[in-house]
Amino acid sequence: MDREKRTISIRLNGEDMNKPSKTHKEESAAAEEKDFEWILPERRDAKKMVEIRKRHIQKRPRPLYEPTKRPKLPVGRKKKKSSLLKGKPVITIKKKVVASAIFAIVIGVLFGLSLLMVFSGNNVTLPANSEPTSLPASTTEADLSLDLHVVQSGAYETEDAAKEFQLKFKEEGFPATIFKGEKYYLLIGISPSVEGQDALGSYFESKGQDVYKKVWTVDGKGTSVDPELAQHIQEGKDLLEELTELDLAALSDNKVTTKEIEATAKSIESWNEKGTKMSDWQKDDSLQFTENLNGALKEIQEYTSEEKISSLWIAQQHLLDGMSSYQNVVESMK
Repeated sequence: MDREKRTISIRLNGEDMNKPSKTHKEESAAAEEKDFEWILPERRDAKKMVEIRKRHIQKRPRPLYEPTKRPKLPVGRKKKKSSLLKGKPVITIKKKVVASAIFAIVIGVLFGLSLLMVFSGNNVTLPANSEPTSLPASTTEADLSLDLHVVQSGAYETEDAAKEFQLKFKEEGFPATIFKGEKYYLLIGISPSVEGQDALGSYFESKGQDVYKKVWTVDGKGTSVDPELAQHIQEGKDLLEELTELDLAALSDNKVTTKEIEATAKSIESWNEKGTKMSDWQKDDSLQFTENLNGALKEIQEYTSEEKISSLWIAQQHLLDGMSSYQNVVESMK
């Protein structure tokens, strides 16, 4: 703060002392005595306070031992970090520790492999590139597909609706089997050929029934089974087609000779005997398929002896059920 000059006028006994006196010497003396520079009160007092504090500090007795203190940083400045930590991780691992850990892991792996070889008795090899797994020597791929011509009565959204119409057909003495697919299909006739399918369709149409003709396919490609079992299933499929042909021939008023029926009966008997010796064949679907074939043969034999047309329709029912159980057998092999 700049110093400020002030001139003070002093009055003594009502007389202004700054007025010019009678003599020039007295005026100059009065001016030199009365006119001077003033220091502001604040600065003057502060100066006195500082000087008094300094005196008190100087009078304090100093201790015999005064610990050294670390110099404090100036206000507003931050302590710089050491350049040694710059660019290095907070936690560092010594090379000896890393080497010791790796060595311990290697020793543990080698010890484990040695124990595995001792207890297993086989050499342990590293895994090689995986190759496509082949079928076991006891299995083979077989094509067990089946195509038969069928006559369909209808397709229903629910199983209950299909069962309702199935019951009506059976009450009238006609075959009816439900096959489940995208819908519930009611099949009422089966034939090995288009000619037999047309004959069945014409017969039901003459009874006032709307029918649909189609080929029912059982996809048997890519099945992996034992060769002996695959052969047995293939023989059963051939017997199903053979019995269907005999039944349609009889329904079409074509003569079926006793010799043909006896030959088919002998083939089924031999096939049954093979199946009893195969443990893989003793399952629900397989046994059901066997029962259907034997039931169809029995009804055809009764027709030849008694010439009852109803026996041929019952045989149709066994053949439709046989196609259903055969489909289940094939699907279980996939």
